[in-house]
Amino acid sequence: MSIKGKQSTASPIESSDKLVQGAYDAALILTAFALPFSNFLMSQGAFLLVIAWAIDRWKNGPLFRNRGWAHWKSQPTLWAVLALFAWQLIAQTWTSEWVTGWTALRIKLPLLAFPLILTTGRWNQKQGLFMVQHALGFSVGVACLSCLWIGYSNDTSLYPRDWSPFISHIRFSLMIAFVWAWWFWRWIRHSESRSGWVLLLLTLLGGWVIWKTASLTGALMVPLSGIAVLWMEGLGREKPSLMWVRKCLKGVGLLALAVVALGAWSLQPTYPTSQAMLSKTMGGETYQHFPERCLKENGGHVWINLAWGELQEAWSGRSTFPLDGPDQRGQELKTTLIRFLTSKGYPKDANGIEQLTPLEIQVIEQGVPTVLELEHHGLMRRWDIIQFEVANNIDGGDPSGHSLVQRIAFLQAAFHIYQENPLFGVGTGDLKVAFAQAYEAVDSPLRDPFRLRAHNQYVTFMLSGGPLALILWLSVLGTLMIVPSYHEPRQPALLFLLILGLSCFTEDTLETQAGITFAGLFIGLFGRRFPPKN
Repeated sequence: MSIKGKQSTASPIESSDKLVQGAYDAALILTAFALPFSNFLMSQGAFLLVIAWAIDRWKNGPLFRNRGWAHWKSQPTLWAVLALFAWQLIAQTWTSEWVTGWTALRIKLPLLAFPLILTTGRWNQKQGLFMVQHALGFSVGVACLSCLWIGYSNDTSLYPRDWSPFISHIRFSLMIAFVWAWWFWRWIRHSESRSGWVLLLLTLLGGWVIWKTASLTGALMVPLSGIAVLWMEGLGREKPSLMWVRKCLKGVGLLALAVVALGAWSLQPTYPTSQAMLSKTMGGETYQHFPERCLKENGGHVWINLAWGELQEAWSGRSTFPLDGPDQRGQELKTTLIRFLTSKGYPKDANGIEQLTPLEIQVIEQGVPTVLELEHHGLMRRWDIIQFEVANNIDGGDPSGHSLVQRIAFLQAAFHIYQENPLFGVGTGDLKVAFAQAYEAVDSPLRDPFRLRAHNQYVTFMLSGGPLALILWLSVLGTLMIVPSYHEPRQPALLFLLILGLSCFTEDTLETQAGITFAGLFIGLFGRRFPPKN
């Protein structure tokens, strides 16, 4: 099997014998395979990498043998990682929650271990990247098949996140997007039929899983990384053979703009007109209206034409659940009822209750607030939820449990913490305590179970270690933009940087084992450099 790309120009001292290279390859393959599956296997892959590094030292000698200053000064990623981890360690000195701080540092160990081992080891980087690309492509494909098999075999309807039973559906979608983009780049660059088949399978299986898990992260990352590949491989060049690339870019760009514009338009609040607000029910009760509210369900306004007296009497004749009590999800049942009636297009009075089937009465009791929950699935249902969250927030509703709008409350608490600790942060282990105090200080509308951390890795670094921690993390990412070693073109590193960097805006990507292992592995793989030979 040939490995296409630039030929190695590394000095002979960086080459490795078969035993050392085999040990590194085995560790990298196991780690790549474990990423979408198992935290335990990720740990075993990291442990095997330590063993490979020990064999390397036994066979090839100390780290500094035949390596001068020229080698070490050409490793900016390694120095940035060491500086970041050292600062996080120093930040322990002003933390009050020492145990929590050490736990946080232990979770982040892969971010230190992978770059340190892979940069200082003597192994064939080109071969390692080749192995990792194939192993990750295979494991993501198998994981997608497994998720779909488990999901469709389940007798009950699964929540979107439950379609990813192995790791977080967000982390899994990042891996899908990255490996898809890597193989897309390989297919564009080398025009290999094998790469085309792998890309086709990843597109079908990965797209299916992203749809079922309703991962907006994956749905955004895949097209963005695809545009990045086309940009890097063809935009601006005048070769006639690349004309189709430029046309694809223009077409995708126009389609993306149209989708964004349509989505933004649909999120704008619309309020009920006077013509839509009726006067009396067929039974003679006067309807109540809240025209200042914009919440809609399936195109109808929820907070108009409300006949509470008829709803109370008619509902008590159809259900044992009290209208003023909670449904089985802990929501206000009366709100669930009027949302469901609106989504069905039924009047919110006794006539509307009479039109409900026994099954619909049951699903309302269970807490299903809209018929769209029964009819829409995957990303389509996720879009329904986003529309509800935005409108509910505009109406002054409770943001608790609404993953999009509650992030605003997260950042408000984070801003309060930063104002109190602008220079050095709260320390490595005090984030949880600091957020709990901040939510109380700002009188957050979030209920206790939903008072979470920032869900923004950049903000998390700044809060725990001050602006310097944020600068050091940005330095780690920035070093990946430097032209890498002669073993591999630059594009895969930039694709990884795009996906990891964007994910850190909406998630604490490095706060879980899957996220930190994914980041640490590829920072180590793509961050390794060799100095140019004289």
